[in-house]
Amino acid sequence: MSFLTLAELRRDTPQARAYARLLLDSSIEDSAHRLVWLLFGDKPDAERDFLFREAEPGRFLVVSQRQPAGEEAIWSLKSRPYQPAPTKGRRYGFSLRANPTVSLSQPGRARSLVRDVLLHAKKQAGRPLTPEEREAAALAWLTARGERMGVTFDPMLCQAKRYDLLKVSRKKEKGKGSAHPAEFTVVDFEGVLTVDDPAALETTLRSGIGKGRAYGLGLMLLRPLGD
Repeated sequence: MSFLTLAELRRDTPQARAYARLLLDSSIEDSAHRLVWLLFGDKPDAERDFLFREAEPGRFLVVSQRQPAGEEAIWSLKSRPYQPAPTKGRRYGFSLRANPTVSLSQPGRARSLVRDVLLHAKKQAGRPLTPEEREAAALAWLTARGERMGVTFDPMLCQAKRYDLLKVSRKKEKGKGSAHPAEFTVVDFEGVLTVDDPAALETTLRSGIGKGRAYGLGLMLLRPLGD
C-alpha cells in the first residue's frame, strides 16, 4: 500500500521553530530534502521509497510506500491510502515539478553523458534561449516521455510555467577540497493528458519522473477532468 500525506512543519512550538531556523535558513537549498527524510527516520539505512513536493516553505505533499511518522511537536501529518487507479481513455489535469535532462552518447565510452535539457538547447543554439524556445525545449522533453508513462499530452494545453535552479550539497571526498554543490534545473509543468496505459501511468505516479527525485522533483499529481 502507498500513502499520500500532507506534511506541515508546525509553527506553534519551540521545537518546530528550531528546525525551521536550522534547516530552512540553510545557504544550500536541499534543506527541504533533509526535513522530509526525518519523516522516514525509523530505518536510517533504508533506501528512499518516497516522492515529495514542497508546496510552500514547510508544507509538503509526500507519496510513500511507508506511512510517514514525525514528532508531534514538529509535524502536522494528514495521511491517506494512495490508490490513483487512472482510467484508460480518460483526461486528467496534471502538475509536475521535474528536472529535464538528456543522455548524450560519448564516442569510445560505454556510459552516456547526462546534460540539462535547457543548457543543451542553449549550447546548440549558440546563444541564450528566448522564453518561447525555453518552454518548447522543456515541453519537448516531457512529451517524449509520454509513451513510456502511458499517456498522451495535449500540446495545446500544456505549459512549462516556472524555472528555477536547485543547489544540493555534496559529501566531501577524502583527500579533496570542499565539493561544489550539484545543480538541478527545476521546471514546473501543468496541463492535460489522456491515459493510454493505466498500469504504466500508475507506476510513474508511484516512482516519479526524471532526475533529482530525492530532492523534491519528479512527483506528478493528477486531477480528473469533467467529461
